[in-house]
Amino acid sequence: MTAPSKKITAVIGFSLTAALTGCASTDADNARSPSASDNAAEPSSSTYEDGEFEAEGRYGNLPSSIGVTVTLADDRITAVKVTPRATDETSLALQKRFAAAVPRLVVGKDIDSVRLDRVAGNSGTPKGFNDALAQIKAEASS
Repeated sequence: MTAPSKKITAVIGFSLTAALTGCASTDADNARSPSASDNAAEPSSSTYEDGEFEAEGRYGNLPSSIGVTVTLADDRITAVKVTPRATDETSLALQKRFAAAVPRLVVGKDIDSVRLDRVAGNSGTPKGFNDALAQIKAEASS
């Protein structure tokens, strides 16, 4: 009875390793940070000007808005600041949670790959962020 148990353990261990290996490569592809080889591949292929850009993102039926400041270098977001603009306490609390969560989601990413959906319990505020990002991309286009 011990021998079948060992075979099952070996099969389970192999399957788990294969599954984890597949997940690891997918996570690495999705959350890859820029490396020297990324920058060396096409150094002059930047689509956007480097610098700091600001925009006001609007969303919702009662035009709500948030301020967004993005710093770009080689088409990558190197810094972001979201400024809540809500006057209603509930909306302001949601915007503050959103503002706190955004940097870890977008810093280091190519600006063209960023599109937020639902963040920190917010479904509307990301629409405002995406609106501001579209304005920033238009302004930074070279």
